[in-house]
Amino acid sequence: MVEANGRRILLDCGEGPEPGRLRDFGAISRIDAVIVSHSHKDHIGALRFLDRIGAPPVYATEPVARKLPGGIAARPILIRGRASVEGIEIETGPNGHAVGGVWLRLAIGDGLLYMGDHSIESQVYVFATPPPTATVIFDATYGDAETTQDGQRAALADIAAAGPLLLPLPADGRGPEIALFLQEAGFDVAIDEEMRAAAVLLTQSARESAKPDSIPRLQRLVRDARPLTPDSPAAGVMVAHGGTGDTGIPAALIARWRDAREPRIVFTGHIAAGTTGRKLVDSGRAGFSRWNVHPTLAQNLALLERLAPRRVMPAFGDAKFFPVWRAHLGPREVITSTVTEL
Repeated sequence: MVEANGRRILLDCGEGPEPGRLRDFGAISRIDAVIVSHSHKDHIGALRFLDRIGAPPVYATEPVARKLPGGIAARPILIRGRASVEGIEIETGPNGHAVGGVWLRLAIGDGLLYMGDHSIESQVYVFATPPPTATVIFDATYGDAETTQDGQRAALADIAAAGPLLLPLPADGRGPEIALFLQEAGFDVAIDEEMRAAAVLLTQSARESAKPDSIPRLQRLVRDARPLTPDSPAAGVMVAHGGTGDTGIPAALIARWRDAREPRIVFTGHIAAGTTGRKLVDSGRAGFSRWNVHPTLAQNLALLERLAPRRVMPAFGDAKFFPVWRAHLGPREVITSTVTEL
């Protein structure tokens, strides 16, 4: 939450990643506007509680606005452009992470940049480097991890080569990218309708989120991938929307195949405690093979060197990594408290 020019702006309003994990809306109190960086549940999942913070207007890009819960009618911002939110000028750029996803630079104090989630490694999503900014809230999800996507692609291809494979994935994130990668690696790929719709969106109204050379490739994915339904046989690589296996076609297929030896089921991102995915991995029925959608330590350090901030705030990561950030980013101020004056 940012206070500036007599206004209180909330940057994202999520739930999780564990189901039901929410902020104290009483402590947040009344908000004048919410700006959404992208449409993943841990960034929009708590928008259903807008009335608890004064029912403020919500600002989002057009592809993200389609995903907002409860029929919220968002006010538009561009994937790449400028806008005014409650009298505060903002600049946006594609974040390399999700369909319609953006970083947000607010013209307050000497400049505040909120990266939200971002990635520079995607072969589908474009990442636009933000301008230098004095204060940066950056994506520290992976802490000090240094494994890059290059090795992760090879590992996933090896898994796919071993037989039928179900991949529950977020359609508005890594899903289309992984489906495209495996199709171009020569595998027989099936996708559900939500995955197909996300790929179409990336070639149309969300094309500013996509690298130009990926657009014809995504069109081929849409054209050539087999349809995946709850009744589909276990064949090839099956990519369906629902990153934890609890909803949609992944849930239906897992219910069919939970006690079978095939197909293999593999998760590629965070699977919170209590979810179907976590239970399957813990029991050994499913595997895990990470596919980066957040920056590594080295990638974050390179970005911050380019942005040249005076103060930084690591977001989304485990507090145990604060000493790592202090060690690497001094003499810059590393903010770990909840209140900071810009």
